[in-house]
Amino acid sequence: MKKRMYRARRRMNHVVTELSHVLLMAGGREINLHLTREEEGLHLHLEGDFSPEHQHGMEHMSKLLQPKVRDPALVETYGELTGEDQYTDESELALVGQMVDRSSVTVEPGRVRMDLFLAF
Repeated sequence: MKKRMYRARRRMNHVVTELSHVLLMAGGREINLHLTREEEGLHLHLEGDFSPEHQHGMEHMSKLLQPKVRDPALVETYGELTGEDQYTDESELALVGQMVDRSSVTVEPGRVRMDLFLAF
Protein backbone atom coordinates (compact mmCIF):
# COMPACT_ATOMS: atom_id res chain seq x y z
CA MET A 1 0.00 0.00 0.00
CA LYS A 2 2.82 2.44 0.81
CA LYS A 3 4.33 1.96 -2.63
CA ARG A 4 0.96 2.68 -4.29
CA MET A 5 0.49 5.80 -2.15
CA TYR A 6 3.97 7.04 -3.05
CA ARG A 7 3.35 6.40 -6.75
CA ALA A 8 -0.03 8.18 -6.58
CA ARG A 9 1.54 11.22 -4.91
CA ARG A 10 4.25 11.41 -7.57
CA ARG A 11 1.70 11.11 -10.34
CA MET A 12 -0.54 13.77 -8.79
CA ASN A 13 2.44 16.13 -8.60
CA HIS A 14 2.93 15.56 -12.32
CA VAL A 15 -0.79 16.16 -12.99
CA VAL A 16 -0.82 19.45 -11.05
CA THR A 17 2.35 20.66 -12.76
CA GLU A 18 1.12 19.87 -16.26
CA LEU A 19 -2.35 21.34 -15.80
CA SER A 20 -1.13 24.55 -14.21
CA HIS A 21 1.45 24.90 -17.00
CA VAL A 22 -1.21 24.48 -19.68
CA LEU A 23 -3.51 27.05 -18.06
CA LEU A 24 -0.71 29.59 -17.65
CA MET A 25 0.37 29.08 -21.27
CA ALA A 26 -3.25 29.63 -22.33
CA GLY A 27 -3.22 33.09 -20.78
CA GLY A 28 -4.63 32.07 -17.42
CA ARG A 29 -4.38 34.65 -14.67
CA GLU A 30 -6.01 32.66 -11.88
CA ILE A 31 -5.82 28.99 -10.94
CA ASN A 32 -7.64 27.63 -7.92
CA LEU A 33 -6.81 24.15 -6.82
CA HIS A 34 -8.02 22.03 -3.97
CA LEU A 35 -6.24 18.74 -3.38
CA THR A 36 -7.66 16.28 -0.87
CA ARG A 37 -6.15 13.05 0.35
CA GLU A 38 -8.99 10.59 0.79
CA GLU A 39 -9.00 7.03 2.02
CA GLU A 40 -8.98 5.58 -1.51
CA GLY A 41 -6.77 8.14 -3.25
CA LEU A 42 -6.15 11.77 -4.14
CA HIS A 43 -8.92 14.07 -5.31
CA LEU A 44 -8.08 17.24 -7.22
CA HIS A 45 -10.50 20.07 -7.94
CA LEU A 46 -8.94 22.61 -10.27
CA GLU A 47 -10.53 25.71 -11.75
CA GLY A 48 -8.94 28.39 -13.85
CA ASP A 49 -9.39 30.96 -16.54
CA PHE A 50 -7.82 31.26 -19.98
CA SER A 51 -7.75 33.70 -22.88
CA PRO A 52 -10.67 33.47 -25.33
CA GLU A 53 -8.42 32.51 -28.25
CA HIS A 54 -7.55 29.28 -26.39
CA GLN A 55 -11.15 28.03 -26.19
CA HIS A 56 -10.61 25.33 -28.83
CA GLY A 57 -7.39 24.18 -27.14
CA MET A 58 -9.15 23.87 -23.79
CA GLU A 59 -11.93 21.81 -25.38
CA HIS A 60 -9.27 19.54 -26.89
CA MET A 61 -7.56 19.28 -23.48
CA SER A 62 -10.89 18.23 -21.99
CA LYS A 63 -11.07 15.30 -24.42
CA LEU A 64 -7.49 14.24 -23.66
CA LEU A 65 -8.16 14.30 -19.92
CA GLN A 66 -11.29 12.16 -20.29
CA PRO A 67 -10.19 9.22 -22.45
CA LYS A 68 -12.81 6.63 -23.32
CA VAL A 69 -10.33 3.87 -22.47
CA ARG A 70 -7.60 4.07 -19.84
CA ASP A 71 -4.51 1.89 -20.28
CA PRO A 72 -2.55 1.40 -17.02
CA ALA A 73 0.31 -0.25 -18.94
CA LEU A 74 0.80 2.96 -20.92
CA VAL A 75 1.23 4.93 -17.70
CA GLU A 76 3.68 2.38 -16.29
CA THR A 77 5.73 2.46 -19.48
CA TYR A 78 5.83 6.21 -20.16
CA GLY A 79 4.96 7.83 -16.86
CA GLU A 80 8.54 8.06 -15.64
CA LEU A 81 10.03 9.01 -19.00
CA THR A 82 8.46 12.41 -19.48
CA GLY A 83 10.80 15.31 -19.99
CA GLU A 84 10.59 19.00 -20.71
CA ASP A 85 11.68 19.00 -24.34
CA GLN A 86 10.87 15.48 -25.52
CA TYR A 87 7.11 15.64 -25.71
CA THR A 88 4.45 18.00 -26.93
CA ASP A 89 1.86 19.48 -24.60
CA GLU A 90 -0.69 17.23 -26.28
CA SER A 91 1.18 14.03 -25.50
CA GLU A 92 1.73 15.21 -21.93
CA LEU A 93 -1.98 15.88 -21.51
CA ALA A 94 -2.86 12.53 -23.04
CA LEU A 95 -0.54 10.87 -20.51
CA VAL A 96 -2.14 12.87 -17.68
CA GLY A 97 -5.54 11.67 -18.91
CA GLN A 98 -4.25 8.11 -18.65
CA MET A 99 -2.76 8.67 -15.18
CA VAL A 100 -5.98 9.65 -13.46
CA ASP A 101 -8.60 7.06 -12.63
CA ARG A 102 -11.64 9.34 -12.94
CA SER A 103 -12.02 12.74 -14.53
CA SER A 104 -14.68 15.29 -15.25
CA VAL A 105 -13.81 18.44 -17.16
CA THR A 106 -16.16 21.30 -17.97
CA VAL A 107 -15.07 24.02 -20.38
CA GLU A 108 -17.01 27.27 -20.62
CA PRO A 109 -16.03 30.44 -22.43
CA GLY A 110 -12.85 31.60 -20.68
CA ARG A 111 -13.17 29.13 -17.78
CA VAL A 112 -12.37 25.48 -17.11
CA ARG A 113 -13.30 23.26 -14.15
CA MET A 114 -11.67 19.88 -13.53
CA ASP A 115 -12.46 17.18 -11.02
CA LEU A 116 -9.81 14.45 -11.09
CA PHE A 117 -9.24 11.38 -8.93
CA LEU A 118 -6.14 9.23 -8.69
CA ALA A 119 -6.50 6.01 -6.68
CA PHE A 120 -3.87 4.57 -4.36
